[in-house]
Amino acid sequence: MILNGNVSPVTLSILCIIFLLVSGASASPAEIEKLLAEGVDMYNSGDRDTALQLFESVVLTDPSWPYGWLWKGTVLADMGRDMEAEDAFKTGRCLLNPDACDDSSSPPLSEVRELFGAERIKYPVDANNGESIVSHHQGSDPGYVVISDPVQLEREGDRFMESGKYDAALQSYLLAEQIDPGNPTYSRKTGDAYRAKGDFHSALDAWNRSLQNETDPGMSDGLRKKRSRAFSTLNMPDKAIQELEGLKFSGNDPLVYSYMGELYSKLQDYRHAEESFQNSLSFDPKNIDASLGLAEARMRQGKMAKAKETLDSIPKSALTPDQTNLLERLKREYTYYQQDKTSDLSFLFSHPELYILTALGIFGIFYFRDKIFR
Repeated sequence: MILNGNVSPVTLSILCIIFLLVSGASASPAEIEKLLAEGVDMYNSGDRDTALQLFESVVLTDPSWPYGWLWKGTVLADMGRDMEAEDAFKTGRCLLNPDACDDSSSPPLSEVRELFGAERIKYPVDANNGESIVSHHQGSDPGYVVISDPVQLEREGDRFMESGKYDAALQSYLLAEQIDPGNPTYSRKTGDAYRAKGDFHSALDAWNRSLQNETDPGMSDGLRKKRSRAFSTLNMPDKAIQELEGLKFSGNDPLVYSYMGELYSKLQDYRHAEESFQNSLSFDPKNIDASLGLAEARMRQGKMAKAKETLDSIPKSALTPDQTNLLERLKREYTYYQQDKTSDLSFLFSHPELYILTALGIFGIFYFRDKIFR
């Protein structure tokens, strides 16, 4: 029985109790898999309370399912119930990898083995289509899979990502991360799956976990760039800039400077935007986007002569339609811009004759001062 997302928590609790009373420990793997898959679906939709009820039903029905414990721990951790979450994680990890388990950390494990048989390790199905997340099953029963290797889970998640099954990929990466939380690869790929689903807040959390464990500066830079893009998508350009300022090896990347210019422009900080676009062009003078951004930043500061100089330097050929439209718009703005409303004095440097006229005027005033002011 797959429950839909419109069922109230109270009704769902009653149904779960009925499920436990009717099926008990004799529930079939398929029934438990469906219950677990529904819990995952509720979790992905943001309904943590309902998801917790479903995962608790799973572990009460058959405590030998490690993924019921791991998902229960995930929800409890989200709720801030850290001690309960850790107990659930320990139980799940011990079921997945008994050899690496500290018996003192998980007293119920021996009882679970006696009551339900420790060799039955299950893997949840994809909530979208009922397909088992691990495709290479052992034996004839597709509901039972022995798996405790996070690398295998990662590979399975990669295959789902390639086929566009982001929910299933996310489940694989989350489980791999739960088994080996210190490996930054799993949390990084968890973030990638969240981003593919459009959940940028969860993606940021996952990438942050990866960043805390990542020791490779190059990989850390990649994570910061991803976080910067996510913050920009969430219309938080100030935080996006902070991520870029933490880069280690991308200081000479013209694309990073150009992107920073775009972010500063969003904040209407055109002085820093101009500086960023100039830095980008110093490494890549042919960067059209940086040139357009520089011209616009200068125009917004009233530096019209410099803005026109930048616009005139942009080649008309090989422009994309968007670049062509922006170039024409900036040229129109320049044409109708009232220079007397700006503080731009750069035209003095491009017209030396004004120096001569200014000097003559000052000299004349000084020479004829008696006649002028008497």
